[in-house]
Amino acid sequence: MSVFRVEMQPGGIAHLVMDDPARKLNVLDEGALGSLEQALTQLEAHAELSGIILHSGKPGSFIAGADVDAIGAITDSGRVRALVRRGHAAFSRLAALRVPTVAAIEGVCLGGGLEMALACDSRVAAEEETQIGMPEVLLGIIPGFGGTARLPRLVGLSAALDLILTGRTLDAKRAEKLGLIAKAAPAAWLLEAAEKRLGEIARRPAGRRRDAFRPRSVTQRLLDANYFGRAIVLQQARAGMLRRTGGHYPAPLAAIETIERGLDLPVQRALVYEENAIVPLVVGAVCKNLVRVFLLSEDARRRSPVADESLQPAPVARLALAGAGVMGGGIAELASRFGLEVRLRDVRPEALQKGLQTVRAVLDERGRSRRTPGREKDGQMARILPALELTGVRHADVAIEAVVEDLDVKRRVFAELEVRLPGAAILATNTSSLSVDALADGLQHPARFVGLHFFNPVHRMPLVEVVRGAKTSDATLVTAVALARRLGKTPVVVRDSPGFVVNRILMPYLREAMHLLEEGHDLQAVDRAMRRFGMPMGPFEVLDEVGLDVAKKVAGVLSAAFPARMQSAPLLDRLVSAGRLGRKCGLGFYRHAGRTRTADPALRALLALPALRTGTTPGQLTERMVLAMVNEGARCVEDGIIADAGQVDLAMIFGAGFPPFRGGVLRHADALGLPHVVSRLRALRAEKGGRFEPCALLVTLAESGGAFTA
Repeated sequence: MSVFRVEMQPGGIAHLVMDDPARKLNVLDEGALGSLEQALTQLEAHAELSGIILHSGKPGSFIAGADVDAIGAITDSGRVRALVRRGHAAFSRLAALRVPTVAAIEGVCLGGGLEMALACDSRVAAEEETQIGMPEVLLGIIPGFGGTARLPRLVGLSAALDLILTGRTLDAKRAEKLGLIAKAAPAAWLLEAAEKRLGEIARRPAGRRRDAFRPRSVTQRLLDANYFGRAIVLQQARAGMLRRTGGHYPAPLAAIETIERGLDLPVQRALVYEENAIVPLVVGAVCKNLVRVFLLSEDARRRSPVADESLQPAPVARLALAGAGVMGGGIAELASRFGLEVRLRDVRPEALQKGLQTVRAVLDERGRSRRTPGREKDGQMARILPALELTGVRHADVAIEAVVEDLDVKRRVFAELEVRLPGAAILATNTSSLSVDALADGLQHPARFVGLHFFNPVHRMPLVEVVRGAKTSDATLVTAVALARRLGKTPVVVRDSPGFVVNRILMPYLREAMHLLEEGHDLQAVDRAMRRFGMPMGPFEVLDEVGLDVAKKVAGVLSAAFPARMQSAPLLDRLVSAGRLGRKCGLGFYRHAGRTRTADPALRALLALPALRTGTTPGQLTERMVLAMVNEGARCVEDGIIADAGQVDLAMIFGAGFPPFRGGVLRHADALGLPHVVSRLRALRAEKGGRFEPCALLVTLAESGGAFTA
């Protein structure tokens, strides 16, 4: 099977075309490398060549990178090393061809695809829909086909570090500005632009055919073009990565070291450092966990949520939103960003104003980071129509409720909406804890009712829990999942249950943190222990961000549903009664001033906490909180609330910030060893009570030698 082919053109130009007949996207795997080697042999033997253009035979797509499934499956270091050496050799042959080479990039050009383009002398790219980047660190590895050696030589050290350490992608215009490509051109004229570029580089002096880094500013000259400036850039990169990752992710640090060691060496010698760095990363646990998370998220974005895969979602062009608070404003911004017309309704003018302010704040934040044109922001705002009445709801395809967490209030809103919606429209709730089935009670068409639980802040959190009630139809579920995907979110389908999945697993964790505080442990030490474990915030920091009044309501729902293991939280009652609601009012478990958080010396006296306990290690604090999550996650699978352990892990990573490098709650349990998990839960049960009783599924898997994940 030929993946690469050589097509001769007039004037001695050859097109090296990648077009894998077995895949929708071109991917660099062992078969593709073998085909490339054969094509290179053919090109090397051709005496009449004047230039070579590398391009894809698949319209709208260049090369999507390496085979992610293969990266996840490979566990033998020797095999990784052989594959890397083979890729290095093939791309070095491409770089050494005696005639000029230009890569013509259209569409996705990621990872190994960009590394192959870097082996060419120059690059042009289509202005439309081009995505260029090196996302390898997001999979726990570094570029392994020459990227760490060739990219800094083309765009400079600072820009190369930014692209490799963040994994971000560039469009064609930004790639041109950076010097990553020579020219952005319309897709229809891309090959003509490549031919023109061939002619330009053919006229260069011998030995200067390849595009290379040339400082474009005084800053670049100071930082990228001298030894001392580069030392500062590398030092800051290391410090920044340690600050952001806590050292839990080895790939970024390996990338920095590899680039530093090879920067002043010939490319072939620099490739040796790249080879030695990537081999242990590919076979390491962090890579395997991140690849699994990536594959789970891709599956969630594609897989049909119902058995009948032929069932198609209904089209959605208009959205009605009831409730213009923080969540309503966040959902309105998201929907309008993806082209939906939004009717944002609230009964209070000041609430509507606040909702629109939320939208504008998100637009301004995104505009600063992405340089969004003002006309684009204005167009997005124009798609949101605020209203005090329910006029216009009859045109909506989907209506979402985002009012206060009160069963009776929500039911009244649904009663008002249902009679005004068109017959085929979907009615959805954004509730975080109330029963979808209870909310559907009394509706005329419960089959068209579903839960769409977005997480706050909506513009940052990637998860949506799509909650299927007992009467939710397949058609409704398919449309709800498709809407979540259209809005750029990762949907996880869950069955109706108190707290659904994320909040149900989080509450025992947060409650265990409060047990630790009640026993005399230091609040900041508890938070530090969980940040050290890899959580983005400690439990008390999370509670203050969520709002203690909101947390109290969710805790009340879950303690009523699961009283044996989710006892009520008197600390929350006392703080809420004292008017301490968290960041939104400046006082909670911490004192808040803007984004600054400080300890409150009056807290222990206010809560009548015992004297501080000492001598407990961070690992001992972490164990109790993490095992509470593990046990509840296993119960969600056992109770059939969610399809499998993979979906639990995906939900907790995307919805609660569980550290991705650990692979998720239940993947972490497997890493600990399920017999060990059960043993520690039983020991904690004997010491602390029945809330640590290991669930039956955990016990069964531990006794049978099973695991949650393969």
